[in-house]
Amino acid sequence: MILPKGSIVLSPMVRGSELAFRMLCRRKGGAHLCYTPMLRDDDVLGVAAMSKGASSEGETSAVDLVIDNAGRVNSVDETAYLIYESYQDSKNLIVQLCGNQPTKLYQASTALLDLFSSSNADALPWGIDLNLGCPQQCAAKGNFGAFLVERDAEMAVECLRSMRRAIDEYPVGEDKRKKPLLSAKIRLWDSGVDDTVAFVRRMKGSIDMIAIHCRTREEKHDGRADWEAGKRLAEELSRDGIPVILNGGVSNFRDALTLLHQTNCHSVMVATGYLKNHRNLANQPVSGDDLRPQNLATEYLDFAEKYPPPSFLYIQKHLRWIFRESLHPEDGEFNPKDYSDYRVRLVGTVKLTAALPKLNNLPQFDSKWSFLVRPYLRSINQYRMFVALFVKQSGGEKEDQPEAIRHFLVEDLTYKKIKKAKLS
Repeated sequence: MILPKGSIVLSPMVRGSELAFRMLCRRKGGAHLCYTPMLRDDDVLGVAAMSKGASSEGETSAVDLVIDNAGRVNSVDETAYLIYESYQDSKNLIVQLCGNQPTKLYQASTALLDLFSSSNADALPWGIDLNLGCPQQCAAKGNFGAFLVERDAEMAVECLRSMRRAIDEYPVGEDKRKKPLLSAKIRLWDSGVDDTVAFVRRMKGSIDMIAIHCRTREEKHDGRADWEAGKRLAEELSRDGIPVILNGGVSNFRDALTLLHQTNCHSVMVATGYLKNHRNLANQPVSGDDLRPQNLATEYLDFAEKYPPPSFLYIQKHLRWIFRESLHPEDGEFNPKDYSDYRVRLVGTVKLTAALPKLNNLPQFDSKWSFLVRPYLRSINQYRMFVALFVKQSGGEKEDQPEAIRHFLVEDLTYKKIKKAKLS
């Protein structure tokens, strides 16, 4: 079950690494291994309780999602959906958990393995990961991710020890299914590489590998990733027999090869590079048309139709990333308040705060609800119409467009028509 050296790994992403996107990145983007979105330990335990209740009543482990007007879903139901859909790709999947209590993470790890064992999955998940790198405010409030490491590093290590025990003590049964590996995803410590190395060495005996984002918590995803620090980490930890997966600053396959060569890390993890353009990470020739946003979006929508995400918020997130460079170009002519510009109407603007760098040296401006994130856009059909509208308004020719949207290009396509389109 050792990850081949030089592998490209799809990072865990909230509302970003669901089954549809994982399948897309494996088949079109060269991903060897994928992470699920982060799952909270409390929610996993809630799913386990729900599943036992359903089994006792002779019901199947399915979940009927109730999506509110904003696209939100009950967190336990959403976690159940994400776990159940993961049965389809468990052989090369790492399930990421978050939490801050060793006992509860032991229980959640065991419950997760129970869910997979009692399912029709071909295998237990390839791995289980503990999120020790999330820099967002939800992690600060919940005391997990990078904030748990900063506030109580020993507790973070103890959480991993408890997860290790859960995996080691779990009976695989007669089916001989292999037990998952255990990993953690962390960030660089503010105090430097030496302290980061020392922290990882405290995990030795618990983890089978480590994923390290080459930025600090405060840097989040901004600025240049520190590959030099990544190189030192890979060198130091290889002496302890700990495979290092480095994350940060990889936008395409050439970047991945460069990072592997410069740092001699075991593997490379990619997040925003995949979100922007999954094709750029594939080690194969790609035509210029295949790299156009309408082609990338259509490919994702095909997979989302086959493997429906828990809610339309997942689809909106992916399309905003795919169209970001086209609809938010970094040039002085783009005015985010000019609604005569089709780019503004299609994807809108974002609110700039003191915590965010100003885009294009423009003054701060108020947030605008964009057409793409309107809550009445819920179906694959409507999102394909959105892609077709982008093509029409950007002056694309019908003949060389993706087949799935061509028939929309002959219609008098309008925002109102998309809004009223029937769900499909």
